[in-house]
Amino acid sequence: MPKKSSKSYWGWAPSTASDKPSDAEKTKVSKLFEPWIAEMKAELPPLQQPQDFNQVIDYFSRWKGSSFYIIEHYKAADLPNVIKDHFEVGLARLTYKSSDAYDLAYFRHTGKYFTIFYDLTLEQAFEEVKTNPIFHG
Repeated sequence: MPKKSSKSYWGWAPSTASDKPSDAEKTKVSKLFEPWIAEMKAELPPLQQPQDFNQVIDYFSRWKGSSFYIIEHYKAADLPNVIKDHFEVGLARLTYKSSDAYDLAYFRHTGKYFTIFYDLTLEQAFEEVKTNPIFHG
């Protein structure tokens, strides 16, 4: 009797990681980064007039799902072919993995985040964002 070939299929399987940050964890992360973001805002140079280049005018953070984003807000140059007056560019993303374990990614020129550090503690991730030049747009 001929042997039957087994049919296997590729398909999407949902992630088994069900860890979501609690509200307390989100508050802890936000409060740790608030002073540093405020410090970066204070160091922003005044808006040049006339403005020939895009310029950062604000830094802020936000949570989306299990990721914490640090974002730069730009004002576009005063040129006739400008599509948008303002736009946002990511600076860093902390992805919550479990209690005190985060992955850290930077925003590439391709428009996507690229993870370069895995399973860092919150303090290690904060120190990397502050000191590593890749996180300073």
